[in-house]
Amino acid sequence: MDLSTFIESRRPDWRRLEEILQRVEGSGMRCLDEEQAREFGRLYRRAASDLNQAQTFVRGDATAHYLNDLVARCYLVIYARRKIDVRAILWHYFWAYPAVFRRYFGHFLLATAIFAGGMALGAVATVYERDVAVTYLMPANFPTIQPQTEEEAQHAPVMTAGETTALTSFYFTNNTRVCLVVFALGITLGIGTAWVLFQTGLMTGVLAVLFAQAGQIESFAAEILPHGMVEIPAAILSGAAGFLLAEAIFRARPWPRVEELARAGKEALLLVSGCVPLLTAAAFLEAVVARSPQWLLPNALKLIVAGVVATAFLAYLLLLGWGKRAPAGSAAA
Repeated sequence: MDLSTFIESRRPDWRRLEEILQRVEGSGMRCLDEEQAREFGRLYRRAASDLNQAQTFVRGDATAHYLNDLVARCYLVIYARRKIDVRAILWHYFWAYPAVFRRYFGHFLLATAIFAGGMALGAVATVYERDVAVTYLMPANFPTIQPQTEEEAQHAPVMTAGETTALTSFYFTNNTRVCLVVFALGITLGIGTAWVLFQTGLMTGVLAVLFAQAGQIESFAAEILPHGMVEIPAAILSGAAGFLLAEAIFRARPWPRVEELARAGKEALLLVSGCVPLLTAAAFLEAVVARSPQWLLPNALKLIVAGVVATAFLAYLLLLGWGKRAPAGSAAA
């Protein structure tokens, strides 16, 4: 086939592809219906094949340059990074996520039981063998909340906006790292996930009894619960996602375990995505509420905040996400 015949036979398809491309570049791929999307893909593949022929037989010709530009534009609209769909993200967290949580509620219960078991063991061990528990169950130089005298509480300074921001950032970063470790250790057949959850519960139980024995259980609760009402569930959610990975490794399927792990991994990521807003809220509550001096926020008010946070969180998980689907084109669909 000579060049003139080649151009004449292919030109209608190139023109049609350019027409569709102009629409897509202006309005995005969503402006195409199903039939038009199939046509766009077919014309794009044919243009790429034509470009290959043109570069082979008529290198340097204007036709090759035109096709190269046309194919490059198609490639960009197909594979270019899409804009973040804020609406879809908000819909996912507001409505779709509670349904994801309830779907894997059994995994959440398992992670909760392991955490609670560690907490109970730490509490019992501290009651009967305080020194042994502190020596062997708590990390060396573990920073604890020091009880304040009345005079210290009355003169404690309020943090500046800069200090509050820095502390919030530190808490968020640290808590996120812990949750990612708990989640990722699911790949160890869930053993690592279970151990970190159990160890975290163990330390919580030891600390609670230590403060109770010192007559400071109210201060302990006021310092822990405002952010703990969302921070602890975030860690347990990470554990549930880790157990979902472990289950995929154990589960017998007719297809390879690697494929099952990839499928379960997507679900696990959906589940663990709920930790992001929880950890953000926890970091803010810890820096602004839990660490506020007593004269500014008394313990009773901190406990009220903890109760409100817990109630709102439970209502969110149990009441939302029933019966409706995400809007078309959203990430949660």
